[in-house]
Amino acid sequence: MQTLSIYWSKSKALRWNRSTKLICLFGAAIVYFVAAHWLTMTFTPDPNFTVGPDVAGEKIRLMPPFPRREPFGFVAERPMFNDVADSDDDSHRSPIDLYENGKRLGPAHSKLEDIKGLGQGRFSHLRTGRFTAIYWSASDNSNPNTNGRAYWVVKPSSQSSR
Repeated sequence: MQTLSIYWSKSKALRWNRSTKLICLFGAAIVYFVAAHWLTMTFTPDPNFTVGPDVAGEKIRLMPPFPRREPFGFVAERPMFNDVADSDDDSHRSPIDLYENGKRLGPAHSKLEDIKGLGQGRFSHLRTGRFTAIYWSASDNSNPNTNGRAYWVVKPSSQSSR
């Protein structure tokens, strides 16, 4: 039995000489480039990440990282749509819609305590000094920094109705 295994290891085993290594290297390179070409040709980008939701109006994508407002709330402070943001004297002025991968979130004009404590897609568009802030929660109360979804703020065009 032992002589059989010695015979097998010496005569039938793959010898890793220089030409065998080169053939394997070229084979692996060909497989890699064919797979890369196929993936390039068949890839279709998610429109939610590139062009936003399919609604009329001016769109701005919110880019992470988003500071957390425990336990479910998140905030994005950016100079966006300052002229229509809610303020102390008019808490329902903002026509802004918030979209998560093309799905409209809401209710809008929610209280910050409700956004932080209840979540479920509530949001508010408020003026804070020279910037405006969008306070919101994800539809499933997950973390928008890591859930892989795109968030878009949309100011509806004047022709579209709410």
